[in-house]
Formats: sequence, structure tokens, C-alpha cells
Amino acid sequence: MIFLPKNHPSARRLQAQGLSISDDKPGADALRLVILNLMPQKQEAEEEYYTMMDGAGLDIAVTLAKMSGLRYKTTPQEYMDAYYTDIAEIMEDGCHYDGMIITGAPLEHLDYEEVTYWQQLHDVYRWTMTHVRSTLNICWGAFAALKIFFGIDKHWTDEKLFGVYPHIRLRSDCPLTEGLSLEVMVPISRHITMVRSELEAHEELTVLIDQEHTGPELAIAWSGRHIFANGHMEYAEGRLRFEYERDMAKGVPISVPLNYFVDNDPTKGVNVSWQDSGRRFYHNWLHHYVS
Repeated sequence: MIFLPKNHPSARRLQAQGLSISDDKPGADALRLVILNLMPQKQEAEEEYYTMMDGAGLDIAVTLAKMSGLRYKTTPQEYMDAYYTDIAEIMEDGCHYDGMIITGAPLEHLDYEEVTYWQQLHDVYRWTMTHVRSTLNICWGAFAALKIFFGIDKHWTDEKLFGVYPHIRLRSDCPLTEGLSLEVMVPISRHITMVRSELEAHEELTVLIDQEHTGPELAIAWSGRHIFANGHMEYAEGRLRFEYERDMAKGVPISVPLNYFVDNDPTKGVNVSWQDSGRRFYHNWLHHYVS
């Protein structure tokens, strides 16, 4: 069962879809999970993670966190005030957490030092090393974490990496990749990448899943204290369609997302090729590193 903040609007809707979701008070033995949500559409991003974690057979109490001192435009401020807690307050309370997710963010166009909360993010990552059993960093969150911990820089690509790309599982002996096939489909939506050799130059880092064109997808450090997922295995079926139609409406040059629509035809529906492996990945993380 996944326990959301009291009266959270997602609870009833997701229950109607068959997910094991509650907004009741969790039991004392529930796993404590923080989601530091940096995505513009907060609730939609939350629900993607709940969907991936559903069915893991664990009780998980979710605390929703936001960077301190910010005002919000793409998500109503009332929603943020009602269901989110400033990360500074969470860090100050002295509690320990079993797991944490730090999401992606639409900040790849900025130099890291230009990000409003860049120094605050340094404080967050220092705190995770002593107060969180395992932190899962997603997309820009993973790029930021690798920069902060290891000084690894992002690299710009000639064109946007946009679609669902086949990745190769490099290691089968790691619990995080248990049950994943040799080829793992992962949604990607970004203009930046990383170089595998730059990660492997650090003995603390092990690359688990790689893609020749888009770069390393999954890496692990410090026995799972931090995990870096550079793609979006959590994406809902319609997420890339939303991004494609949004950019088309704005007149932004954008190609049809690769391997996403059936026959690459937007009129034929979505080929949902990644969600089974995504759910397996999240369950592996919860069972082997969080619980």
C-alpha cells in the first residue's frame, strides 16, 4: 500500500484505477519515502512514480518535498502549500528515511551554477548521505547528482534525444537489474548526454545499463546509497505524446518520438514497450535498497 498525504486528490482516482493507494495514516512499520519533485507538472509526475511502485507488496509512506523559497506557476501554489513540505524543514527535523527520489527538471539549458537552487541542492545531497538509505536520481536529477558528487559534466547533443530507445543491460549480477531483459526500452527526452568512460573513471560508480547513442542510462554508487537513472522508466503512456504535441503547438522544431507511436505514426496509438521493465526496476529498488 502506498500512503499519500491526507486528502491528496490522487488517492481516490488511483484507487478507482485499481492501485493500492491510501490517504489514511500509515502504520509505524511503513517505509518512509521522500519525493523531491522538481518537475513542472507536479501531480502528474507523482502519479507516474506511484504507478511504478504499486504492486511491490510493501507499505510505503510518501512525503512530498519541494525546494525551499520558491513560488510555482505550472502547479497551483495552493496544491504545493497543501501537500508539499520544504526540503529544508525535512532536513532539519533530524529524521532518517528509507528512500528518496529526486526527479528530473527542465533545466538542462542552464549551466548548473545558474540554477536558482543549485547551492541548496548541494545541501540536499550532503544530507542524503547520512539520512537516506537509498536515493534514486532521475534524468536532470541524475545529471546534477553526478556533477555534485563526481564533477562529471553533461554533454550537449546535436539534436534532441526524444523517444523510446533500446538500451543494453551490462550487468545481470546486480539486484537493481534483476529480471530485466538484455535489451531494456527506456523513454528519453533531453538535449544532453554523458560519456560512459567518464563515469567508469570513478571506481565508486558502476554502469549497469548503457545506450550507444544516448549514453549511460543506469549507474550505481556506494552499494546503492545513490542510483542514477538518466532516462524516464517511470513515464506514463501519454507523456511523450504530451511533449510532442506541446512543442508542435508552440512551433518548436520537434521530430516524432522514436519507437513511441505504432509504426512511428501519431494516429496509430502508443507502443508501450517500457512500463513492464520500469515497474520491475522500481520494485527491485524498493525491495533490495529501500526496505
